[in-house]
Amino acid sequence: MQLPLWSESKRGTPNTFMRSALFSAIQSKDRKWLKDEVIYSQKGITIKFRGEQLNQEDLTLWETLVHMARNYPLSTECTFTAHSILRAMDMPTGGTQHKSLHSGIMRLAGCLVQITHEEKKYFGSLIIDGIKDEITDYYEISLNSKLICLYGETQWTAINWEQRLALRGKPLAQALHAFYSSHREPFPVKLETLRQLTGSRNKRKSGFKRLLKAALDELVGIGFLVGYEIDSDIVKVQRMKVAALPCSG
Repeated sequence: MQLPLWSESKRGTPNTFMRSALFSAIQSKDRKWLKDEVIYSQKGITIKFRGEQLNQEDLTLWETLVHMARNYPLSTECTFTAHSILRAMDMPTGGTQHKSLHSGIMRLAGCLVQITHEEKKYFGSLIIDGIKDEITDYYEISLNSKLICLYGETQWTAINWEQRLALRGKPLAQALHAFYSSHREPFPVKLETLRQLTGSRNKRKSGFKRLLKAALDELVGIGFLVGYEIDSDIVKVQRMKVAALPCSG
């Protein structure tokens, strides 16, 4: 049981993660504890969640751990140093970052997720468990072999890692980059639908529209989008053809 292989410049991510508010566009200070809450998602996907709310920082960490483990069978315990994980995310390696890294790993191990998509249902945590050596800072982390069901032939996308890292600290832009990466030819989407899919807390239409424009400008700036148009409540975007191609339409 092994994950699909993707190139070093990409990160393989289930479409269910990117077409829902599972990893929301919120700051870490705004996390909530959720109990069996239904997470807003695109039609055809059903997600229930229990645990501390996840955000785009957690998605970056999860993508990094899975990327580093992709050459191992899913049932194998994978060994990494904290330093190597942080460097893989292009982050500083000081004490603050080590503490934040461990908190993120604990959050991914402590949540319970149920995802139903294309007649497959995954339920469990996003990391089974792990061991950390306090002296060497080595982690032994176990991924759930059942995760393979989220990586069906048309159910995952290899996203552009350099572009994602360029958007660090801009959660709405990262969430939109992930969502549109999972669609080769993005379709028009309602403003309110995007707000709910990204998990934005800004419920004022004018406020979210302003934030959305700024985030879409970021996607144009990194060369992911050619351009976009917001016509009344409908958002239309045009992807750059040379951007990362997803594995599904």
